[in-house]
Amino acid sequence: MHAILLLPLALKGQTGGDDAASISGSVTNALSGEPLRRALVYLRRIDATPSATNVQVSKTTYTDAAGRFTIEGITPGKYRLSAERSGFLTASYGQRSATGSGALMTIDAGQKMNDAAMRMSPHGVIAGRVLDEDGEPVVSANVQVMRQQYVQGKKQLSGAGGGSTNDLGEYRIFGLRPGRYYVTVTNRGNPMLPDGEDDYVTTFFPRTTDPSAAVPVDVTPGAQLRNIDVAMRKMRAVTVTGRVSNEIPASSGADGSQRMSVMLAPRAAGMGSVNTRGASVTPQGTFEIRSVTPGSYWLTAVVMGGGRTIATKSAVQVGSSPVEGISLAVRPGVPVAGKVKVDGDLPANLERVRISMAPDEMGGVQFAPVPASQLKADGSFQFDEVGSDRYTVGVTNLPDGFFVKTIRSANLDLLASGIEIAGQSPAPLEVVISPNSGQVTGTVVDKGQKPAIQATVVLVPQDKARRDKPQYYRTTTSALNGSFTFRDLVPGEYRVYAWDEVEYGAWMEPDFVKPFESRGEAANVGEGARLTVQVNLISADGQ
Repeated sequence: MHAILLLPLALKGQTGGDDAASISGSVTNALSGEPLRRALVYLRRIDATPSATNVQVSKTTYTDAAGRFTIEGITPGKYRLSAERSGFLTASYGQRSATGSGALMTIDAGQKMNDAAMRMSPHGVIAGRVLDEDGEPVVSANVQVMRQQYVQGKKQLSGAGGGSTNDLGEYRIFGLRPGRYYVTVTNRGNPMLPDGEDDYVTTFFPRTTDPSAAVPVDVTPGAQLRNIDVAMRKMRAVTVTGRVSNEIPASSGADGSQRMSVMLAPRAAGMGSVNTRGASVTPQGTFEIRSVTPGSYWLTAVVMGGGRTIATKSAVQVGSSPVEGISLAVRPGVPVAGKVKVDGDLPANLERVRISMAPDEMGGVQFAPVPASQLKADGSFQFDEVGSDRYTVGVTNLPDGFFVKTIRSANLDLLASGIEIAGQSPAPLEVVISPNSGQVTGTVVDKGQKPAIQATVVLVPQDKARRDKPQYYRTTTSALNGSFTFRDLVPGEYRVYAWDEVEYGAWMEPDFVKPFESRGEAANVGEGARLTVQVNLISADGQ
């Protein structure tokens, strides 16, 4: 059950009198229609920041034996109404599906709402056994249920729940939302097994080591899926060994100690943390990672200490033989300096502008912090230690109306290609920002040409060079009158889409957007342009 922030109710004079409103309603089981007693109902205000004169954050109550509830003494404002109960997924008023978002409620002075109904879906369960090749139970195996989610426009397996098998090889994973899941099992490698011998490796339901051959498990609201048994597979698993050379000077003082570790993560897109293995590095700099199956990996070495974390990575190909003699050197990063300039030298407040450098290819997991820097009074910035890698330069917290026009280093255009750091400082970066950003406003309408409320509105770049770059996408939610606004836009060609329900980030995948191209509205944004569009809602049943 989610934690709820409960602060004291509004101060005297804020909840009483003729202005006070009330909400009554019911909470029922979405599958059976039966009333749910002892469901926690909470009303959360979203248009006010807690302060000395306004401390109301949430009002709560419980449903009675008939599933009814009443909340009184509500001050006018905008709210969200939700309900929680053990064994059920959190529900919100106005929710159109078990995984959808709720509606925004506007409570007027003295309003009496008597029909706020919420239907709660029981959570899903996946259960089964894990067996070895002889049909015997595997004890203390790590079972994970994973689902594909969009990460920067690419589908990636992400954990959604997990547990361990008992002495009978049984597992049970609950609290699952409706959706498609993949069950994967990892067994602890046998440290006594000779290198190069077959060992039990990460296995997907029902009995495969290939994620693309895994059989998905579809969980509907309240589904109790049993007998999802996994038969573990053996495969030639080898040991990866090598040495890490730490060239980072130790810091002086009590915090001068350093810790080193290595992590092996699949390079394959969409694998997430599946088959990711780590190991510590000995004081002599050696490491050993056992039970590694064939494949292409990133090997990352990390040095932590003195208040900093520095990493380096290298591609490793693992076959059927042990991989030995890998050498990684973790060297101090190099300084990267630059300056932000305003196009036309117009005055602008740049004190909140922040520059960052994010590795282009994370290798599944990001082990070191993304370098970031604030600007000095003259607009200059500097990163003291940037490791060897290819980076995308990000600029955030720009003043209202500004966009990033160019980022260059010498004659290189970094805005499109990023920057390669290879052990030496590049030429100073020049970031030019312009006050002539574009703006797109509009309205979302449904089939009846009425305003569509709480729709997910997305601005999708049409330039191929921008399609895989998250900074060029914009998302918002349509207001009570169906309106939306996108400000501070980089000039270019876009299309605007509005979905009733859509998985976050799906719009960055071209194959997902293609069937809806005719439903989007073109928006060709020039410098300083102010465009207005009307967008037709893509309803859930229309998808």
